[in-house]
Amino acid sequence: MATTSAVGGLYGMADASWGDPLAQYHLLAAEGVSVVQFRCKGWTDEKLFELVCEAGTDGPLRVVNDRIPVAGAAGCWVHLGQEDGADPPLPFGRSTHSLRDLAKIGSAAYIGFGPVFASTTKAGVRAPRGLELLAEVVRQSPVPVVAIGGIDLSNIDAVRQTGVAAWAVIGAIWGSADPRATIRALR
Repeated sequence: MATTSAVGGLYGMADASWGDPLAQYHLLAAEGVSVVQFRCKGWTDEKLFELVCEAGTDGPLRVVNDRIPVAGAAGCWVHLGQEDGADPPLPFGRSTHSLRDLAKIGSAAYIGFGPVFASTTKAGVRAPRGLELLAEVVRQSPVPVVAIGGIDLSNIDAVRQTGVAAWAVIGAIWGSADPRATIRALR
């Protein structure tokens, strides 16, 4: 199993709401992204398991969103929200939204923090947290921080300047006319 050193740079998101997550995974892998999270809301465990297995184990570190049994069966990491229960018996990351949340990350190998900016890729998203709070979370976090939420080519340099280990991007990549060029620019 990979270590947290694999969580750095562009953190790819293969998101079924933006098209074929397997094709997205392969494009992210071909462009050298070291971590890809599969986010397939509404999919059955069986369908998600088949997808993750079809992606193979030779590419980027695979992370499954929310589904501990699928991640465990497929030999992947899992990414959990604050309300997704106790620490699982496999490597995982946990979403955070405030400094207080740092006390609730358990044995997470990394944290996702956001939304940094306004985002339209997730229903019911919280108000933007901003760069100042992101930088403070980076200073206080005992584990690597992955920034998420509204990150695009116009603000990526400012995000990197906070000292984050990685940045997760969805809409700016899959909504662009040239996803490959956008991935390269964000890396």
